[in-house]
Amino acid sequence: MTPPIRVEPIAPGAADPAAEAAVAALLPLEPELAYANFAPVAHRPGAALALHRERWRPHPGRVGAWLARAADGTPLAAVHADARPFESEHFGFRAVKLEPPVAVAAVETRAAALRALYAAAVRDLAADGWPHVAARASTRDRAAAWAAQEQGLFHVDTQVSWMCPLTGTPHDEAPPPGLRLEVHDRTTRPSIEPRRWRELADFAAEAFDRGPFVFDLNVPYDRARAIYRVWTEKMMAGEWADAVLLAFEEDKAVAFISMLEMPDVSAAAGAKVCGRGLGATLSGYRGLFTAIQREMVARRPLDAAFMENETQVATIGSINVYARLGFRYLRSTATYHRRLGG
Repeated sequence: MTPPIRVEPIAPGAADPAAEAAVAALLPLEPELAYANFAPVAHRPGAALALHRERWRPHPGRVGAWLARAADGTPLAAVHADARPFESEHFGFRAVKLEPPVAVAAVETRAAALRALYAAAVRDLAADGWPHVAARASTRDRAAAWAAQEQGLFHVDTQVSWMCPLTGTPHDEAPPPGLRLEVHDRTTRPSIEPRRWRELADFAAEAFDRGPFVFDLNVPYDRARAIYRVWTEKMMAGEWADAVLLAFEEDKAVAFISMLEMPDVSAAAGAKVCGRGLGATLSGYRGLFTAIQREMVARRPLDAAFMENETQVATIGSINVYARLGFRYLRSTATYHRRLGG
């Protein structure tokens, strides 16, 4: 029989020593802790725990956090919610995301704690006027998936993450005839005239048709599809990428991979790790996506040691490329959405 569970809110903008101690106690118990299975992090004792303790610290984007305890005060689960400024601006309503929870591993207790936790989070977010909530959880987390859906959050996406070692090893495959590859950083990328990459941005709005908002029937479909055009524009403007590898055919950009530095993961790994990027290749350029991935490994933009790639599970072409090139599977996560009002 599951013991009584109480849920207490954690003030998002102030230090709470008792809550911090509870989260610190839960982190070593969480079986799906992100990056704990990434070898450079796993080989550094305490690195994964330190990474997630930092992610739990209050910051300006934190809008709420909740802690579930047993009747005797033992911490059982915790989750926090962060604002989503880009999505809020793009859709014209305030959006918030519940990050993957940390909780005890025993499924019955975990499920009971997460049920109570997600119920409190959804109730409080709705009361605070947040009209849209997303939740993300490991696909291996039966309890979180069930608890989120019990609160009316619909599954909209499953993502697979891969980690690519950027070894600097040269390869002997030349770019397809007539193409050249260039690496640009924040200082040089804005000099590329928009007309040269506009077709890629237009293509991104049509090609990325499997993102989470595309499968959210509570948001306008045209705005959901446009997310990736805006992402490409921001990337080329220098806002959403620290570096980008571009393939040109004469004066036109026909493919790209962008990358952002991830300082907290890099600190945990003891090596520079990049990720949170986007990649696309115009139709008709068979083999080019593989070619620019190989070039990324050889050139090591930003002197990075690793690049994390994330793609929707339905994007079979990208997954096949990552597997063929020897990228290491890292994790898979599911995303759930609910419109709370408005």
